[in-house]
Amino acid sequence: MLCRWGHHRVDPAAAWNGGIGFSRCLLCSAELVQRPGARWARVPRGYAVIWRPAAERPALAPRKDARPSLIGRLSRRLRDHLHMPVEQPSRRYRYLARRIGKARTILLSALCNADSANDALLLLAAMVQQEQGGRVLLIDATLANDGVSALLVGRGHAGLSEVRAEDPWSAVEAMRLLARPDMILLGAGRNPAAGRPEHIAAMLPFLTERFDHILIQQRGIGSDSRNLTLARAADLVWTLAEEGRSPMARLHDARDAFRAHGIAPAGLILTVPAHGG
Repeated sequence: MLCRWGHHRVDPAAAWNGGIGFSRCLLCSAELVQRPGARWARVPRGYAVIWRPAAERPALAPRKDARPSLIGRLSRRLRDHLHMPVEQPSRRYRYLARRIGKARTILLSALCNADSANDALLLLAAMVQQEQGGRVLLIDATLANDGVSALLVGRGHAGLSEVRAEDPWSAVEAMRLLARPDMILLGAGRNPAAGRPEHIAAMLPFLTERFDHILIQQRGIGSDSRNLTLARAADLVWTLAEEGRSPMARLHDARDAFRAHGIAPAGLILTVPAHGG
């Protein structure tokens, strides 16, 4: 097959962000990337592209390969006729869930907007539960009112801001059961900005006795000094960014902040809007 030699049949339905194209091969389904001045090539080993559904928006760069090839049109007709779904974003998060190893506490440090961060946390939580099993605790430590707890249960409920340092059971009392079985939420609280993440960091041994995995949602590591304590205490830290929207300067600043405080992030989760934007 020509794909082995790097000659891929590029799906014309590509996403373009900042002049960089993302697509798939219609023959071997490999993920492809095209940088300015270069031809389409496989996504480098060690990187994963997360395809996230998004509203139709104009691309940041002119869409190349606008006219589908004959094979592309036939492939799309066959897929539509057989009702074959486009690859789901959950597939990539399932891959990440399999990579966590023995980690019990996983922290997502988001350098993107709240919607993208919430989507990523929920997809990862669902895949961790499916792949690893057990009870999963979600902690909204964004110190803001637009984290995952606002999406799931709304604002104004007890949560992180009501946790008392001397009483680990105060965290349990503030938790809420979610519709998904064995998934529990500790929200941001009635006054998110007053949250004390260091209280949760001290309680992690208590919480890991009662939950199989704990997923923690934070803003960027440099957005608030209170983020450092939980990041140090987590078993695994992933930085979450969005292609074409998360400035490279923020990524570099986050990397430097992690290094300066002796925190070794596992890597970067890069989300890509399905239609650019």
